[in-house]
Amino acid sequence: MGIKQIPLKPFIKWLESIGLELQKSQSHNSSHVSYNYPKGDPMRLNRPITVRLKYKDIPMLHIHTNLQTLGISKADFEVGIKQFL
Repeated sequence: MGIKQIPLKPFIKWLESIGLELQKSQSHNSSHVSYNYPKGDPMRLNRPITVRLKYKDIPMLHIHTNLQTLGISKADFEVGIKQFL
């Protein structure tokens, strides 16, 4: 299938389904939000996953870099995201 752009809302639901939580944003009208595993979780990321809220769809490049940060294969992502699309 290959990874293509994914709509914003299903991508966020997928992030939450794997255990990531929304981190406190810098301001109420922020254009980006960050996700990470809860504090104290051994899976906590050194670099949080950042999502730009103005995108209707998450660009392919952002999906690839986020998967690298998470250590998740493209094949596993494709299986996991299907339930949210």
